[in-house]
Amino acid sequence: MPFRQIFTVLLAMIVILLAALVVLSWGDDDGDTADPTETTLAPDDESTSTTSSTTTTLAPVTTSIPVDCVSDPDTPDTETTTTTTGDVTTTFNPDGADDDETDDGTDDVALEPTLGRNSSLSTVGLDTVTFGLTVNQAERASGHRMSNCEPVTDCYRVTPDGAPTGISFVVDNGTIERVDIVGDSPITTLSGAGIGTTDEELDELFGDQLDRVDLGGGRTDVVFVPADDNDQEFRVAFTTLDGAVESLRSGRVPLVLETEACA
Repeated sequence: MPFRQIFTVLLAMIVILLAALVVLSWGDDDGDTADPTETTLAPDDESTSTTSSTTTTLAPVTTSIPVDCVSDPDTPDTETTTTTTGDVTTTFNPDGADDDETDDGTDDVALEPTLGRNSSLSTVGLDTVTFGLTVNQAERASGHRMSNCEPVTDCYRVTPDGAPTGISFVVDNGTIERVDIVGDSPITTLSGAGIGTTDEELDELFGDQLDRVDLGGGRTDVVFVPADDNDQEFRVAFTTLDGAVESLRSGRVPLVLETEACA
């Protein structure tokens, strides 16, 4: 066989061997890539499970907001006569309702703040925020944006931005049905009862219209029962500690009688 033919045959065999090695190398690489991918997916799955578990664990903590869910203490109190705060424009619509939109069909409304240190608590609400209003209606009535204290459920709390501290409203089945006053809030009832009022002063103000419920630990719920037949579904409750009011609330029965709303 001529030398050139022998050389050509050898060269072809070498090329075939090299091609086989390359194919085998690619196959190994594919196998190596697949294994780490499967290994990586396992931690991802575990991470997803952990995240879901964490969310489930945190949910009760988030919804268990204490009664002192209040407006930002760094926000200055807003007097009803204040004009320096300017108009507030909001499109906040947690209820998803459009029954109280403006006449032009938009939901942008300039709000004039009304809740201030001189606002009064009554059996039917706080100042212009009366029980039975939706959150949107309460914003328009009070002139304050209502910020959620808790996730929106059948029962949750909102607080009026820029209003005096210590105010929170309870939304029950879509409407505001209770208001709580806590901390150092200046808000009082129409008759002047508020944080710091003594048991004796409550008796002087309301006499035999008061019912008392012992809560233990030195705390008592002193409940004002309206005499007017039209107000029998409402109550004002004062929680006293060692003989002095530490918080007060107003609302519709039975929600107002619960020491912890939405519990």
